[in-house]
Amino acid sequence: MATRALILLLTLGVSPATLAWQTCHTADVKALKFFTVGQAALLRQDCSSDDLLDAPVRLSFSYFRDVPGNAFAKAAEHFIELNTSDRQFRSLKSRIEAFNSHYQDIGDGDTYTLTYGDDASLELALNGKPLAHEQGNDFAQAYLSIWFGKDPYSDSLKENLLGQ
Repeated sequence: MATRALILLLTLGVSPATLAWQTCHTADVKALKFFTVGQAALLRQDCSSDDLLDAPVRLSFSYFRDVPGNAFAKAAEHFIELNTSDRQFRSLKSRIEAFNSHYQDIGDGDTYTLTYGDDASLELALNGKPLAHEQGNDFAQAYLSIWFGKDPYSDSLKENLLGQ
């Protein structure tokens, strides 16, 4: 049935990328495990998916406080390194650094989104404006390990975003 619907949409010229995103689950984003600095959401075009992390998936992080861009970059690299093998991290390091170089200082009301697309791409956007784009399932999976790996940024954020 889903395949027929997809074929119909494509026939009508509607790309799956243009379908509405649904908020599946939300979680508080905490700094130092105590201070709520924002709200995270896991979004999909279909929240009934068996694997919420299968592409396409979007993570949205809306912030209530100022956060320097380099804090995002440092934390991202740290958690990717924790959640990947030494070999995998070394092979991705230059791509991670290039992607992370696009983080900007943000303030109250700003929203970062990370969108993992069907085309194996990962896009970083700030307030809807694309900042960085990287191809490859290897890169996207490593990047998502920041929040969903064996050693995530926050266990409670991981559990809440996955609805556990």
